[in-house]
Amino acid sequence: MSDESQLIIYAGGTDKGLVREQNEDSILCCSFEHSDVSLLVVADGVGGHEGGAIASKLAVDSIKKSISNAVLLAHSGGGYAENWLELSLHHAIDEANKELLEQQVKQPELRHMATTVVALLVLENEAALCHLGDSRFYEFKKPVITQITEDHTVLQKLLNEGKIDREQFEELPMHHMISQALGLVDAIEIETNRFRLQEKFEYLLCSDGLTNCLTDAEIAEILSSYNDLDDCVDQLITQANDNGGVDNVSVVVLKLKP
Repeated sequence: MSDESQLIIYAGGTDKGLVREQNEDSILCCSFEHSDVSLLVVADGVGGHEGGAIASKLAVDSIKKSISNAVLLAHSGGGYAENWLELSLHHAIDEANKELLEQQVKQPELRHMATTVVALLVLENEAALCHLGDSRFYEFKKPVITQITEDHTVLQKLLNEGKIDREQFEELPMHHMISQALGLVDAIEIETNRFRLQEKFEYLLCSDGLTNCLTDAEIAEILSSYNDLDDCVDQLITQANDNGGVDNVSVVVLKLKP
């Protein structure tokens, strides 16, 4: 799935992998009409049965709706304020969390559903980034790949607090236990960072189904090898499956238009 806005090019894809019975990931890649605004989201649902898939879909739909409303408001005369990107994305993430919590009340069978999210909101070549959980955002400038987000996991929290060391962090088996996600609590800790997209860089949003099967070096090698973003997305997913496909895998790749 690919598309382009006026200033960026992007492509995305998702696959259930080789082990899971269904795909609980959801992705979103869209641009808004008559604007230079694009929204890119990867969400990895948890909750068992249908819960994870519903959670991730609710999240991306809610985020898209909030940003669409923000764009319409800007075009109705409000314009794009200096901090429009950060405020709009922060509000969209908060509204998505409320939506999940409301659905848990309405449908008790979904009370354990939650979802990670990594979202990028772009206006021209400015971007705001937000994430909760262990879905990641990378920047890549050949040959160097850099993980920008830090996983919100129990182990990462313990490491940051000095309660375990790096060796324990690597050896303990609880890397899948997330400490933040949409649908867990009312008051989520939303950190939104703003930066400028750079020429000769590519940017990657992904679920942990990719990073559990591919090292950063392997991801960088694929990003280096494919100029076409659709081909790049396909190869990332294919290689994750070739390396075991132990989880759903979702990726979105973007760059400034040449």
